[in-house]
Amino acid sequence: MKKIILPLACLFGIPLFIAWLLCFKMISPGYVGVVVDLLGDNKGVESKELHVGMHWIAPWRSVYQFPIFEQNDTWEGEREGFNFQTSEGMAVSADIGITYHLRPESIPIIFQRYRRGMDEITHVFIRNYIRDAINKSASHTRIEDLYSGKEGFFEDVEKHVREDLAPIGIEISRIYLIGRFHFPHNVISALNAKIEANQRAQQRENELREAEAEAKKQIAKAEGQARCAIVQAESESKANALLSASVTQELIQWQAVQKWDGKLPSVTSGATPFIQVSK
Repeated sequence: MKKIILPLACLFGIPLFIAWLLCFKMISPGYVGVVVDLLGDNKGVESKELHVGMHWIAPWRSVYQFPIFEQNDTWEGEREGFNFQTSEGMAVSADIGITYHLRPESIPIIFQRYRRGMDEITHVFIRNYIRDAINKSASHTRIEDLYSGKEGFFEDVEKHVREDLAPIGIEISRIYLIGRFHFPHNVISALNAKIEANQRAQQRENELREAEAEAKKQIAKAEGQARCAIVQAESESKANALLSASVTQELIQWQAVQKWDGKLPSVTSGATPFIQVSK
């Protein structure tokens, strides 16, 4: 019996052991696994995700790995770029990039909802959300604002996409413009001509303001000088009035006495001396 059982054990045991080993699945760092049951009453996507490490997975269960680190994708060129219309109905195209990541606890829900891998989720579903948000924002944006590089446009787009995808478990870090918006050549020519006209008008307005400011400056200077002359004249008038009020006959005689050297003139010709000596 031993001679029969031992060969049978080797014949069936080793393949079974190898098959058991092959059922181990490795979840790499930066990834989360989603388990799908293919048999039984509980078949479908399991609600609990698998984290980094080795996991034994039964043959009737499948594992799909999803990255949880930041993803960056771009859509560029005529085939992948976004085309939309402004509020005036003008055609515009743009190359756009996105940075995002998946919340680990939401990955089973995301897989259950979309039943796709990362490429399909990114380039089909997320792209559709971005396209809808761009069309919504562009419908109330003028082409002049886009031509001047309006930053608020993509802030508005990012806000709409973030609000749509956050409940699902997709966190948007940034949606950005690659390069510049692309406009038809006739639109560029018309916008450049309008910008030049506005710049010339602005220059003339600035020159007019400078002339007005200089005129006001000269007027203020003249008014200041006039006020100074009036104040000076008033001061001199008041000083003269005070001086006139303070000058008396006695003061004049006193100042004359102070300057007299004590000598009388040798010839008076009958003139009365200027000093009156009281008796």
